[in-house]
Amino acid sequence: MTLPEHNTTWHDARYDMPVSQQLERYNELAAKNASARARIELVARGIYDPARHGADDRPPLTVAEHIELLALAESIARTVRHPSNVHHALLAGVTWADIARIADSDELAVRRDYQQWADDQYDLNQRFPDRGMTADEHAAATARAADGR
Repeated sequence: MTLPEHNTTWHDARYDMPVSQQLERYNELAAKNASARARIELVARGIYDPARHGADDRPPLTVAEHIELLALAESIARTVRHPSNVHHALLAGVTWADIARIADSDELAVRRDYQQWADDQYDLNQRFPDRGMTADEHAAATARAADGR
């Protein structure tokens, strides 16, 4: 797989590489950014010592790299915070109250988001019968969201 020079949106990052590679690239860029910013701070404070802090040049991120860092962060967040995780947790017996507490939200909001996801999954199934939620699965999800249990 050829990695893109930079990603311009979270969507680009999401579809250009798996999340494990996104995390690797994110960590690489974040470390480069932290190192460059630390050197700038040490120089500004007048305490930069090449013998102690290293003499290598640590250029700041380019505009393209900052964009890529932001796109990767958003893609990673959306991937690992996927609504299907809530669905599987509910099926395993996790309560709406637990989900709301974990998400630092309220039950109504997490139930509404879940319902929107279920509706989208049902719509997907209508277009592609081998994907998404069937009518029965959607009805069960809708009842789950409405019950608040």
